[in-house]
Amino acid sequence: MKKLIALLISIVLIFSLAACSKTGGDDKDGPSGGDVEVTGIGTTAKITITEDKQGTGTMLNDAKLPSFSVDGESAAIDAINARIESEVVAFCNEAAAEPLQYAVADTAEVNTDRYLCAVVFYGRPLSVGMDHDTVASYVYDKATDSEVSIDDAFKIAGYDASSFDSLIKTLFNQKGLGDKLLESKVVGFNFLQNGMPEFFVSIRYDTGFDEIIELIKINPDTKSFDQTSYAQFVA
Repeated sequence: MKKLIALLISIVLIFSLAACSKTGGDDKDGPSGGDVEVTGIGTTAKITITEDKQGTGTMLNDAKLPSFSVDGESAAIDAINARIESEVVAFCNEAAAEPLQYAVADTAEVNTDRYLCAVVFYGRPLSVGMDHDTVASYVYDKATDSEVSIDDAFKIAGYDASSFDSLIKTLFNQKGLGDKLLESKVVGFNFLQNGMPEFFVSIRYDTGFDEIIELIKINPDTKSFDQTSYAQFVA
């Protein structure tokens, strides 16, 4: 099956990650989106973004990659950085080692009162049949010195994986993009300034003429379903 791949990392998408002002809720059993005073090591947390320009010949990576740090020792920060190395950095290194290949990556940073988030959009522009799930998210809870998982984010939003899948289907049908939603997968998330999560979801759907794989953003708090500039058209 012939595939035409379009990978566009949008500045509009990156800038829009931090745009929200509504007050969030609370969850007593885990990480919370509500107001929590941050003290201790979490107050020093920051993200440093470095450029990766390695490659072979004229095919150089164009990658902006995040690294988390705090003043002191944090097992959570170490675990987050280890995931970045094993996922995104490894992807870029593999691309750089191949002839006529390179990687692109861009990092969007969101820093709220409680959460420090890095969302990385990455891929290989010259690779036919490239995996479309090219989003990785890394989120640090400054209040509890811990990493926030997608399951944690679901809980804060008031969902589990099953109920969120139902929300995706409902919003897709309301949007009217195509005849049928064939597949959906949550590939990342970040927190908005109101303390509530926003999710990145890869969807595959049938328009009646083509199958399209697209990256969308879903805000379960406002029930918004927004298309991004990433799409893979399957002929």
